[in-house]
Amino acid sequence: MSSLIESFPSLVAELSQQLRGAGRAPLADQIDSAAIARVIFDDSANAGYIYVQPSRDLNVVEANVMGVRHGDTIEVKTRYWTIVDTDNFDRLVGIEILAPGDIKDELRRYADA
Repeated sequence: MSSLIESFPSLVAELSQQLRGAGRAPLADQIDSAAIARVIFDDSANAGYIYVQPSRDLNVVEANVMGVRHGDTIEVKTRYWTIVDTDNFDRLVGIEILAPGDIKDELRRYADA
């Protein structure tokens, strides 16, 4: 799929700015360079979720001993109601948009692809 910044430039700009302002520059960097894995959209909930490719591969110990688990759920103030999810290695996992507003059509389009 395409990059997050090419597909949703206004969302990425707002998320990146807010995360940098909150002292989360490494996470903002991941958002700036993220590649979309898949998108889902639920019309009944008026919400979408953008899954992204991991920003880095895990080493053998991380993958086989520690294992991947949910890390943080971070609400980010944007004009969309946005929540960013990370794994226990602080890698960006996905972005939930609960009030998609003007990006609803794009979310639907990518979800149908």
